[in-house]
Amino acid sequence: MVYDNEKQILNDIKKNNKTFKFQQENKKLRGAKIKYEKYKSATNYDEFLKLGGSNGDLKNDLQKGYIKINEIDEVLSDNNSEHSITSEIVDVEEIEDENVDENVDENLEENVEESNGKKVIKYVDLFCGLGAFHESFKKSKKNYECVFACDINENVRRIYEENHGIKTHGDINKINIKNIPDFDILCAGFPCQPFSIAGKKEGFNDKEKGNLFYNILDIVDIKNPNTLILENVKNLLSINNGKTFNIIYEELCKRGYNVSYKIIDSKYYNSPQSRKRLLIICDKIKKYIFKDIKNDITPVSSIIDKDEIDELDYHNKYNLIENECCYKKESCNMKFKLIHKISGKGGRQGERVYLPNSCGPTICASSGGPGAKTGLYYINGKVRRLNVNETLQMFGFSKNYKWKDIVNKEDMLFYLGNSIVVNVIDEIIKDL
Repeated sequence: MVYDNEKQILNDIKKNNKTFKFQQENKKLRGAKIKYEKYKSATNYDEFLKLGGSNGDLKNDLQKGYIKINEIDEVLSDNNSEHSITSEIVDVEEIEDENVDENVDENLEENVEESNGKKVIKYVDLFCGLGAFHESFKKSKKNYECVFACDINENVRRIYEENHGIKTHGDINKINIKNIPDFDILCAGFPCQPFSIAGKKEGFNDKEKGNLFYNILDIVDIKNPNTLILENVKNLLSINNGKTFNIIYEELCKRGYNVSYKIIDSKYYNSPQSRKRLLIICDKIKKYIFKDIKNDITPVSSIIDKDEIDELDYHNKYNLIENECCYKKESCNMKFKLIHKISGKGGRQGERVYLPNSCGPTICASSGGPGAKTGLYYINGKVRRLNVNETLQMFGFSKNYKWKDIVNKEDMLFYLGNSIVVNVIDEIIKDL
């Protein structure tokens, strides 16, 4: 059969299940080997889709010569034809199925630009918070660019913009996905309250926050990024007897991702804080391999502000009771417990006093008591919370991070309690 133009070729592939062969002939075509390895077993349109291909991929693969179809050489042999691949292929949406969005991004190896001789790798920062992902990417030797960031909290957005110089967007439910620029990597520390030990552990039953994972999937379905980096509390693995995580895992696999996950404790990643979080890395091309990292403990004393004069005046309300077993290797060393003088109760998380000679406990936005959010420390014979600059460093942020002209101390500590640890992301992105 001889085709009049490339629209007929595409129509024959999609409507009549025309067979084709994926090839790797031009080694100069960037991404050819990766495409070949991913789709080489596909011989028709249905098989191409099952392997994770999309209409956008098909369009680009034809245009760049990755696939060969019977009789296509006859069409392309006439260089003067007005029906060239480059002129007609852009109109492929006219014949695509109505229920499939053609505006999908190309894979990471093709969706890059050159800047100062380096590839520009674009990422989006969903539920961006204070910008832990952004902090790590801008320190990387690779050339990363954040093209979109969003968070529902207005003050958080103002802080993010002040420190990272990028306009942020609000509620993810109100964002038109097609207006998000194309990108290669999706980063999301999606809200953890529905899954956390400190929360109600409602999972997907939390209609407001638990279902925000599906907003991520909506973006993935339209933009088709090569890589996803997702972060959440470790309890996500066990809530509802593992059913919630199984749903997440299966949904990601359905979309052609190789899914890797691991619970990581930040205290082994040069952070003075012990914060266990679940990291999920998804990649369309390869399976991410987590390194077995166990660096020496960085003590809280390394970030202590010697000029801090604030302290907790506990004497009228609490007794300071020494903890008999307070020295444990690679552990948070609790020196005292605060016990209420009248009720005799105490020793909860916000009533524990730690030594700064080891790592500190998890900083939590929702924790209360005298040591709310940061925990209490015994420093130079006094009991006190960490200040904001110290807490920033517990997460790997610079103590010069800007916040004072935007929010008060307690709000900033709350936002930090919901943050991702920069040190962990620093290490994770080395092997992307």
